[in-house]
Amino acid sequence: MSGVNMLDRKLFAAFFTSVICYFIVPLFFDYSSESYFVIGLSVSIVTVPILFVVGILSSLAYESFNFSKNIGLSYLIHLGCAVLCAFLFSLTATGVLFIAILISFVYATIFFIIDNLSRYIEGLAKNSEGKLKRAVDISTQDGDSRKD
Repeated sequence: MSGVNMLDRKLFAAFFTSVICYFIVPLFFDYSSESYFVIGLSVSIVTVPILFVVGILSSLAYESFNFSKNIGLSYLIHLGCAVLCAFLFSLTATGVLFIAILISFVYATIFFIIDNLSRYIEGLAKNSEGKLKRAVDISTQDGDSRKD
């Protein structure tokens, strides 16, 4: 797979992860319902830039150098990178380590699922295009040999 398609897929996954997590992450906090969207925005201000820079770059690096197609190992590496970012973030604020790890787990899991689903769908689309092209080629060859 070319680097451009891989980057496009990672950007796609990061964008939809950001949107989905905006609505999921506030559920982890114990505040009134009026502050639901404020919490989503507050968490997103920190997590989305990290996702788009560190998350995409680390995922691209791992996928580029990955020789084994072990999906479990891939997920653990994505999760490890997210937890490492949570640890680094928790150094800047006290008492947020648990919630930072929880948020990083959610972001890494959703990003990983969307990325792998989009890779799978992309593979299916390429496979069906190849089959369709072969079928058209065969029918064109058959059509040329027929006499009208």
